[in-house]
Amino acid sequence: MTENSEEKHSWFGEIKEAIKNEAKIFHSLKAEENVIKAFDDLDDKVIEKLNDTTLYPELEWDATVRNNNDLSEEEIKFIHDRKLFIREAFAKYVGVDVSEIHVDDIPVIAFMGSGGGFRSMIAYLRALQESELYDCGVYIAVVAVGVYTTIAQSHDNPVQGLLEIFRTELDQGALNAYGVLKGFAETSDPQTAVELVFGSLIRKKATGVKLSVMDVFGTLIAAKLMINKDPTKQFGDFKLSEQRKYIDGGKNLMPLYVATFHVRPWKEDALKPEDAALFPNYEEMFEIHKMKKDYYRWYEFNPYEIGSDEISAWIPSWAFGRKFELGKTIERFPEQSFGLLLGAMGAALSVPLIEEIKGLEIFLPDGKFKDELVNIYNEAMEKIGTHNQQVLEGQHPIPQPNDYNFSYHLNPPPPYKLGPDNNEIIHLGDPGPSNDFPMYPMTHPNRKIDVVIGFDCSTSAVEHEFFDKSQDFFCDRRGFNRITRDVTNKYCEVYDFIPTGKANDELLPPAQKQFVLCYMRYLKNDKVDPSFEPSTSKSTTRFNFSYTTAQIDLMTRLAKENWLESEKQVKEIIIDTWKKKRHARLNGINFP
Repeated sequence: MTENSEEKHSWFGEIKEAIKNEAKIFHSLKAEENVIKAFDDLDDKVIEKLNDTTLYPELEWDATVRNNNDLSEEEIKFIHDRKLFIREAFAKYVGVDVSEIHVDDIPVIAFMGSGGGFRSMIAYLRALQESELYDCGVYIAVVAVGVYTTIAQSHDNPVQGLLEIFRTELDQGALNAYGVLKGFAETSDPQTAVELVFGSLIRKKATGVKLSVMDVFGTLIAAKLMINKDPTKQFGDFKLSEQRKYIDGGKNLMPLYVATFHVRPWKEDALKPEDAALFPNYEEMFEIHKMKKDYYRWYEFNPYEIGSDEISAWIPSWAFGRKFELGKTIERFPEQSFGLLLGAMGAALSVPLIEEIKGLEIFLPDGKFKDELVNIYNEAMEKIGTHNQQVLEGQHPIPQPNDYNFSYHLNPPPPYKLGPDNNEIIHLGDPGPSNDFPMYPMTHPNRKIDVVIGFDCSTSAVEHEFFDKSQDFFCDRRGFNRITRDVTNKYCEVYDFIPTGKANDELLPPAQKQFVLCYMRYLKNDKVDPSFEPSTSKSTTRFNFSYTTAQIDLMTRLAKENWLESEKQVKEIIIDTWKKKRHARLNGINFP
């Protein structure tokens, strides 16, 4: 046995032993009885409700794919309402009377965070909390697990709400089976909590797709971040489409969640035999095609729609999880749980953490649900066992989620072109391998964002070369020139992104709107702790799902101090943009 395998074996053994000890404690608690009972016949309980239109009114609705890149009517209205809602806050921020603010002059401001797991979310949220500018924002996006969960939005102060959840729920770890089930036992209705979280796996399987370990990962994240003391009032919290109630009327920033589909031409782009038969030289044609380079297709999830501007395809958010063909629904299913989407949006999952998922097996009663979890675990571990060969083939060591492809055969009639839209299934996952920032939704061709505040809390935040390379690749692909405006402040660098008029990628619509990026790196600060470098600290790795209160306090103090050393520069950018937009309007010229 090699040193690495011995270390891994020891690590797994420690986890298993800890889980067994926790199981003994859990089973000694009287409250656990209700949680265990909730898993009895869970499959049957969930299946019998699948056609309940009271729970799932979307079952009475058909959906079609919107085949263009216009913003949805709901988002257009939201932008209008949001500007009216923030008008007074913006006047206060720039230091003028509200009468001097014309809504058309208010810059469209977006906040975005990098990948980096909970470290990223904690630091990102604390910086936002410190900023008066937050109340003037329009969009919020992050490359990490759904930072803007419905529980956070239901607070009067959403940012403070989510930070409070982190402080109270991450001490035992987000994927800790004991902590998850113990949390259920402390709710007013453990059975409802179990159905909301784990019932989502049963509903997804009922659609005919195969479950993945990432689906289980998503449910565990949801269990820790989304379940509160009274789950009977939370049914809507597990629907992305229901998040509109928190943003309609412009009351809050609009969340933009992201995931990517790793398109490998040799794997995803083949035609079905009956379609391939229409080409007399198909074998030769495909041999040439599969030599093409792989790439990542970006998908956006918001409370109104889910889609990708790379294929000009958008569906209502309540329709995700259904079968589509030729741009139309061919089966109706309940909206996929937001908890499952978290598994695709933030796939920073490692092998040791899969062992934590297996820990559920020890707690659960025998039955269909337990058997399904065991099968999912075994399949994931089997795939990890062939990791080296998979890397050579450009595959993923941990199975990605399976979901129905709403752009399946989107552009009829046959013969169909070689490409990923010949696949009935797509595999959405962590966007980090493509870009640590959600630059693609920020630059949607019809989303006219003026200023982007980007918080880089990723592992590579200390390596400026990585940021330069990834953004240069993005700019080349989307069609931007990135011009340095000011890099004198290491905590806040300013860049102008100027459209070139042409994307260097036939798959992507070219950039349409100029914007300013305030690039803020989460770096150590001697005023807080000269020995704490967050991006390289073992205690804050992106694979860490457990944080003590002391660790969170240190991370938030650092984020606050870094923001304070940047806020003056950011305000100057915002005021400058506002004045330029006002000048353009008053003089009848277009603002770029």
